[in-house]
Amino acid sequence: MVPKFSQFSPILFICLLFVSEIRAEIIWGPTIEKSGGEYIFETGNKFPNLSGIRGGSRISFPRTFTLFGIQGIYIKDNWEISGNLKTTGWNQKSGEARDEDFLLGTVSTEKTTNIATREWSYRDSATVYSGSRNFADGKGKSTVVENRVEFYGRYYFQNANPDHWSEGSGFFLSTGVRYSYFKYLFYDVNQYIETTPIFYGPIGLGLSFSNDLWELFYGGGYRYSKNNFYFDFSFMPSIGRIKTRDFHVQRSINFFSENYGLGWASKIELGYKFYPNWLSYLRINHRRFFSEGRFTSQGGLTVSDLTSNLVSGFKSHINIKDFSIEFGVLNKVDWNEGKSQSEVKESPVKEKIDTNESN
Repeated sequence: MVPKFSQFSPILFICLLFVSEIRAEIIWGPTIEKSGGEYIFETGNKFPNLSGIRGGSRISFPRTFTLFGIQGIYIKDNWEISGNLKTTGWNQKSGEARDEDFLLGTVSTEKTTNIATREWSYRDSATVYSGSRNFADGKGKSTVVENRVEFYGRYYFQNANPDHWSEGSGFFLSTGVRYSYFKYLFYDVNQYIETTPIFYGPIGLGLSFSNDLWELFYGGGYRYSKNNFYFDFSFMPSIGRIKTRDFHVQRSINFFSENYGLGWASKIELGYKFYPNWLSYLRINHRRFFSEGRFTSQGGLTVSDLTSNLVSGFKSHINIKDFSIEFGVLNKVDWNEGKSQSEVKESPVKEKIDTNESN
C-alpha cells in the first residue's frame, strides 16, 4: 500500500520548521587522519592444560594507515552534536605483521588485566604473555581496510561555547559511540617451524582477520577560545565489544572471537579561524582498548584442528594501542550567503506586512 502524501503533511511541516530554526547552526568539513600503533590478538595458558602444554599464540598487526572523512556538527545553546564518517577507501599497506606460536616456562608471566578499576591501576601494554619461546614464527606484509562511524554529544559549562568562532572558556561533559569495521590481510609470509629438520620458507598468504568493534565513550574536557585561536582537550574512558573472524588459509580453519573490555580515548586540538565562517584544526588522538573473551574454531585439516571444533571455547585477549594525527577544515553554513543586505533586512518587514494584511 502506498501512503498518501496528506498523511505526512503535518510531519513534513514540523520538519521544515525545525530545519529552518537550526540551519544557521550547522558546521561541516572534510578531514584526513594518519594513524599508527599496534593491534594484538593473544591466547594461551600459563599453567599446563589437559595435554600438559604451557603455551599460546600471538598475532600482531600494525595500525598504520590513512583515513579520509567528512564530519557534521549541530550546535544549539550549550549543546554540540557531531557525527563523523571515515574510511581508508581501499586496502592500504600497513607494515609488517607477525604470527607466533610459543611455549611458556616457569619464569614466564601472564598479565591479563590492563585497567584494574578496584585497585586503580593501569598497565599500558598491548601484550599479555612475556618470557615465551617461539616454536613457530611467521613474518610477512599486511594490508588493512577500515570504515568508521562516530557520534558524539557535548554540554558546555561556564563561558565555554560550542560555536568555534565564539570566544569563551570552560569545561564540558561528553559522551559518544563509535563503530568500526576493519580487516587485515597477512601475505608474503616467511614461516619458521621448529621441526626435525627445521622448516623455514615462504608460504604465501597466511590469514585474513576481520574485526567488528563497538565502543561507548563518556567523560569530559576543556575548551579555550580567544581571538582567532582555540584550544580543546578531552579525556573519555570507554567500554566496548569486539567480534572477530580469523581465517588461517594454510590450515583452512576459522577462529571466531567475542571479547568485551575497557579503554580510553584522549584528544588535543588546536584550531585557527582564518575567515568568519572557516577554520582549520590540528588534532592529536590517542586510543586504548583492552579486552578479554573466548574464541571457537570451525574447520581445519589436521586431527588436532578438527578436534578443537568440539571444545566450547578458548581464552582470548584482543588489545589495541593506537594514535593518530588529524587535520581538518570546518565551515559554518551561512544560509544568508548570496542574498543582498536589503533582502536580509527587508525579509522581516515583509513578513510583518503580510501578517498584518492577513489579519
